[in-house]
Amino acid sequence: MNKTALIACEYSGIVRDSFENMGVDAWSCDIIPTESEQTKASKKHIQIDIRYLINYDELQYIRKYGKTRDGKYTVENYKKLPEWWDFLVGFPACTYLSFAYTGKERYSNERLQNKIEAYQFFLDLWSAQIEHICLENPMGYINSGLLPYSQIIEPFYFGHNYRKRTCLWLKNLPLLKHSGDGNLFEQRTHYEGEIKYLINGSSQRKRNKKTINKHFDSKAHSKFHPLVAKAMAEQWIEYINEKSINN
Repeated sequence: MNKTALIACEYSGIVRDSFENMGVDAWSCDIIPTESEQTKASKKHIQIDIRYLINYDELQYIRKYGKTRDGKYTVENYKKLPEWWDFLVGFPACTYLSFAYTGKERYSNERLQNKIEAYQFFLDLWSAQIEHICLENPMGYINSGLLPYSQIIEPFYFGHNYRKRTCLWLKNLPLLKHSGDGNLFEQRTHYEGEIKYLINGSSQRKRNKKTINKHFDSKAHSKFHPLVAKAMAEQWIEYINEKSINN
């Protein structure tokens, strides 16, 4: 039986497509449409609050009636939905969770309330009754005040030519493997050329203006890294398959 994966808060299709390319029945979910032609062709993108899909009873209702129990959302291609998920890979919005925002409103009641809601959303994903979970966020309040990260990665570890420090929270999944040096037993995965920075913020740009790639825009900044997504799908599917054989 094919494994199933739910990619939360993803409109790019980058991670979903990578898992599908490994033979996984992979679905993405976001409140906006997908940009991926592959995902569009598969009809496996759902515009809905992800929390409906990580609640078993709600998912069964959607699979039967094509809509949520409260009638707030309708779901196309609902008859193809799997009964449950083997993987959850989530990208909760970092707007209120990262350290990047330093504006004068950072201590306002509204922003603090939004931060509490962002905490709860992260916990809703993390506590889902799904065996294998990965959540991604930049360094921020989750690590400092809620739950320590499992691993920090950089896109250049997997072949991209830029830096963007990324934290992963992993449940029942191994750390992603990468190598700075090739040898008899493993292949080099780190990018060997000039490494640029993919960051936002005027103060950061001033500090790093000699090395920043100014062609990256904010939308590109929010998207995940294709070569990291490929490594996730390849390494974690191999891990799950080996685990199944050994058991």
